[in-house]
Amino acid sequence: MRSLIAILVLCSALLGCGVPGAPMPPSLDIPKFVGDLKAVRKGETITLTWTTPTETTDGELIRKPGKLLVQRALTSGHGADLNFQTISELPLEPALKEGRGDQATAKDTLTGALRSGGAEFAVYSILAQGHNGKSFGLPNRVSVPLLPSLPAPHNVSAHLVPLGVMLKWEDALPAAPPSQTQQFKIKRRLQGSKEAVLVKQVNASAHGGLVDNTIDWEKNYQYWITPITLWQDGNRKGEVEGDDSAIVAIFAHDSFPPAAPSGLQAVFSSAGAAQQGSFIDLTWTPNIENDLAGYNIYRHAANGAPVKINSELIKTPRFPDPGIQPGMKYFYSVTAVDLRGNESGRSEETSETVPKD
Repeated sequence: MRSLIAILVLCSALLGCGVPGAPMPPSLDIPKFVGDLKAVRKGETITLTWTTPTETTDGELIRKPGKLLVQRALTSGHGADLNFQTISELPLEPALKEGRGDQATAKDTLTGALRSGGAEFAVYSILAQGHNGKSFGLPNRVSVPLLPSLPAPHNVSAHLVPLGVMLKWEDALPAAPPSQTQQFKIKRRLQGSKEAVLVKQVNASAHGGLVDNTIDWEKNYQYWITPITLWQDGNRKGEVEGDDSAIVAIFAHDSFPPAAPSGLQAVFSSAGAAQQGSFIDLTWTPNIENDLAGYNIYRHAANGAPVKINSELIKTPRFPDPGIQPGMKYFYSVTAVDLRGNESGRSEETSETVPKD
């Protein structure tokens, strides 16, 4: 009986123990390929950005340092075989934790030597190598056109006009082939801000200046101009940005008054036999400025100096003047005032005579 119990206990112990499976193969330590490579060209400089791999092809974290090889091939863009060459090398650090890797950056400079062989595009890729020199798969590739970038406009200037900021510039652009279009991007930002605003994009051959009427007065602005070349090669098309022009700064102070009102008329109006309630009714054509605040009314008698007779700005193009005397002839003019207190010149005078009775 005791021997039977011992056997049962031994069997139970054996059933409770895990049975070891087949041993897992060691990791090949091959990094995953770079799949989000992007390229931006500015002038003659190419900036490449991508996410650094953190895992191997078998799902393990990268434990040993490797390499990131920045590679470039030149092509005419017509299906020729690509011969990639390594132009720079960055370290591929071991991954400390799971998740998305850091953003990496590399730069390349285009030179005349790159274009001397008739190449039309530079193709870039990032090859991730493990510590053993092994890599996996084909990383994504990006193409950058090798056409020359346009020179930046010079003598850029900015000055204020009633409608906003007038920008002017000079340029000396080379003739463009039929497959290319030359344009300028006019940009601005508030002083101290990093956010750029595209004011307008214009054909380079048709403009030497423009007015930015989208500003807010009483603010500091910085302006610059970026030349771009729009290109097309079959079904492919894009644009190449040249280097920016020098920045010009300006304080948009509004010192421009509205236009003087026009169409002023004066008509005597009597409320009855009694002089009390009689007035001279003034009307004129309304101003159309967006920043108009109101109007001032000026009056004088013969040989007198014009005197403003309203205590507050008149909001509508009409004003009844009750401060009149029988038998007097009055002369009137009107001015317009904007939101910043700039006052126009006086309108043409009109006159009206108050009856003696």
